[in-house]
Amino acid sequence: MSRLIALASCVSVLLLTGCSNDADAICDYRKECFDSDLDTGKCAEKIGAWEDEKESEQDDRRERTAECSECIADRTCSEVVASCIDDCFGIP
Repeated sequence: MSRLIALASCVSVLLLTGCSNDADAICDYRKECFDSDLDTGKCAEKIGAWEDEKESEQDDRRERTAECSECIADRTCSEVVASCIDDCFGIP
């Protein structure tokens, strides 16, 4: 039941704000699969700060975040662990 409520909330947010960004997708996955108490807002802020931390690496870090987000889309938690480690490793 709580997943249904979470899904309804996510759909509502998407309808109001458009597509979520890559950091949001990563943090939502982490909350669902690893840490149900994770503050997804703070998680996304941390990823955003990491992406912007070094100007010379911004494009590469944003690309890595996008690749991770793309890899985890529409996969189960176990599928992500098996398939997306390379894409997601090192993203805070």
